[in-house]
Amino acid sequence: MVICVATSLTSILPASAQNLDQTDEYKTLLKKIMTLSGSSASSEAIMSQLMASMKNGPFQQDEAYWKDFASKWTRKIEDKVMEVYAPIYRQHMTLDELKKVVAFYESPAGRKLGETATAVATESMPMIQQLSMEMVQEMMPKLQKSRELVRDDAAEQAKTRDQKLFDAAYTAPKDSIEIVADRTYEHGMGTKPLLHSIERRKDDTKVTFLQPIYFDWQWMYYSPGFKIVDKKTGDEYMVRGYDGGAPMDKLMIIKGCNRKYIYVSLLFPKLKKNVKEIDIIEALTDKEELPSNDDGKAKSYFDVKVDDYLVLSRENKKVYY
Repeated sequence: MVICVATSLTSILPASAQNLDQTDEYKTLLKKIMTLSGSSASSEAIMSQLMASMKNGPFQQDEAYWKDFASKWTRKIEDKVMEVYAPIYRQHMTLDELKKVVAFYESPAGRKLGETATAVATESMPMIQQLSMEMVQEMMPKLQKSRELVRDDAAEQAKTRDQKLFDAAYTAPKDSIEIVADRTYEHGMGTKPLLHSIERRKDDTKVTFLQPIYFDWQWMYYSPGFKIVDKKTGDEYMVRGYDGGAPMDKLMIIKGCNRKYIYVSLLFPKLKKNVKEIDIIEALTDKEELPSNDDGKAKSYFDVKVDDYLVLSRENKKVYY
């Protein structure tokens, strides 16, 4: 809108090189020229159309709000136009020249020109809007194509990165996977592993999860950033690795266990005897890369009462070798 008003002023005011000190009078004459030339009316028409568009938008308010909003912004725009353009025009046009322009617009021919300019601005608005729509419609296929290219490129990059992760992954030997008996996974049951048990052993603490498997070929990942936090003292016990020694710095591929749960055990330092309540937190780092279909949810468990999950080691069986 400021550009519209400024353009109108540019077309009205001839150029001359003088500086004046009568700032207030100069601004008053400029405002008068805007009114007489039809620039103010054109701005008001644009504001009216903008208000109509905003009223039909999602931000619903009563008529009093929109009236106050339009009044405030009309004043703000007029003040900004004067603030920015008055000093510029003072460098190119004298006060006397402004007075002559005012005199012209107050003449019959000048008034007719002002009325015509207002009518032209109002009546040409639908055509301008139509041209704008046609321009957008012409550009939309190109914009859509550009978005598709960006999306396809991103998808291809993700596919390439995923393949590198899968190529570097560790495939768990079939005879090292222990399937949970009498427990079947059904779609919709949730994909987060279930905390199963905590074993206080001689040299370490073994935490076992029930990992749902819902594909014939499925990747899983337990971060090297896993830790146990003592709720009372804040002491942290950092994960040592998988029970059995499988690498934690890469994906693990599980095959042939669709719709089953398998045991996954992590080893931590030995918990102190007085540790009763813990958080088990998977703290992923920025350097850890996961496939693009990862759900982004860390496997963390809070306010875990150790005694509720405590079991005695029967055979000390390792899950992965």
